[in-house]
Amino acid sequence: MIITETSANGIVIVALEGNLDALSAPKLRGSPPVADPKTAIVLDLEKVDFMDSSGLGAIVGAAREKDDPACGIVLSCMNDKVRRTFETTNAQRLFHIFDDTAAAVDFAATRQIART
Repeated sequence: MIITETSANGIVIVALEGNLDALSAPKLRGSPPVADPKTAIVLDLEKVDFMDSSGLGAIVGAAREKDDPACGIVLSCMNDKVRRTFETTNAQRLFHIFDDTAAAVDFAATRQIART
């Protein structure tokens, strides 16, 4: 799992590449912006090749630890494989999901401003 962190509009974008599974989930959870409850992030899932229940659990668990669980992690660019995992488990109802990262960043930035 490759984790790349960038930022736009004051929001941290965490892009994942590779498999999000039992081996890589702790790496995601240990990533500083993911672990920080005050940091709202956009999680770009476009290049996730495979995600199992451990990967899904890492995302859901990290979201629950955010100060604003509904908007602490905003998801973007889900490919079909990842989308199916979220839909099968009904986890998509826990997140705001966008087809492109720019829209996700705009949403997260607006929510961040509203909270301050």
